[in-house]
Amino acid sequence: MIEFIKGILISKKPTDAVVDANGIGYNIHITLAAFDLLGDEGDEVNIVTHLHIKENPFAMVLYGFMDDTERECFRQIISVSGIGPKTALSILSAIPYKEFTELIAQGNYLPLTSISGVGKKTAERLALELKDKLVKSIGETAFPNVMGGKFAELSKASEVISGLVSLGYSRLEADRMVKSVSARSGLMEMAVEDIIKEALRGK
Repeated sequence: MIEFIKGILISKKPTDAVVDANGIGYNIHITLAAFDLLGDEGDEVNIVTHLHIKENPFAMVLYGFMDDTERECFRQIISVSGIGPKTALSILSAIPYKEFTELIAQGNYLPLTSISGVGKKTAERLALELKDKLVKSIGETAFPNVMGGKFAELSKASEVISGLVSLGYSRLEADRMVKSVSARSGLMEMAVEDIIKEALRGK
């Protein structure tokens, strides 16, 4: 119904922005990616939007995105039973949509469980219901890594995270440890046990 809002940026926070479009102030809930792309207050902005209409109580809420592809990813997420727009926005603010699509295409839901409001059952449901249709709806050409070697790295990272969790670390802390090792040394050339040792040394 409302494809985009073009106007003057009045204010912005990591969670929402206010845009003056022809004298009307629109409050738009945004992803972190959209926040990063917005300019300074007083700049002209153009935000891709999705209008969500609640029935009880009745309300119309605008959500804003960095581009059409991120919005389509959001729409696919809220198509999953039991997942509302607030949770979908939290997911896309915690994980860039390209990374989210790669995880879903692989069926690797474990990293999603570290996001606030996303438990194991919700993550499993996302992976199950979106695995086939998400990549198709967004377009495989937009994600060259989804069908390539990135999967092997994601799979290895997931295995390492599970190993660290079994040692007593939280999933969120384990994820950060693995990302630190990946940034320093990469994962593809290392065995799982070596990655775990490197992660523990970095603590």
